[in-house]
Amino acid sequence: MEKKIVRKILQELIAQKDEVGKHFELEVLDFDENYAVCQMPLKAQHKNPLGIAHGGAIFSLADLTFVTASHAYGLVAVNTQSSLSFLNKGTGEYLKAKATLLKASKKILVYQIEIFDDKETLIAHGQITGYVVGTIHDLLKHLA
Repeated sequence: MEKKIVRKILQELIAQKDEVGKHFELEVLDFDENYAVCQMPLKAQHKNPLGIAHGGAIFSLADLTFVTASHAYGLVAVNTQSSLSFLNKGTGEYLKAKATLLKASKKILVYQIEIFDDKETLIAHGQITGYVVGTIHDLLKHLA
């Protein structure tokens, strides 16, 4: 599948039009039709009382990166099943996630998810399955 969307549009969709992406200050670092890499700063509002990344913030980064990757693939998908294993504590200045396409069909997308800290330590690893609800062009028309 050819690249369907440019970085500026993808960044605007995820970090400005998506309220959760806006809250987490998500930045799209890289993508192509088979993957996306996103980053969020690790600020006080993203940490638990122990001073490390909150599991919900890590999960949100995973989900937002999955959405970014599905958009980069040219489709709009909603998360239908997620599995995320937390392997190390999230510390540092930022967290970075990579969503890699494992399987695509007309209605289902499956992505491997990896979350790293700013020292490239693997923080969490998992998989997200999404149900395709439309194309990126449909979404762009809807938001216009």
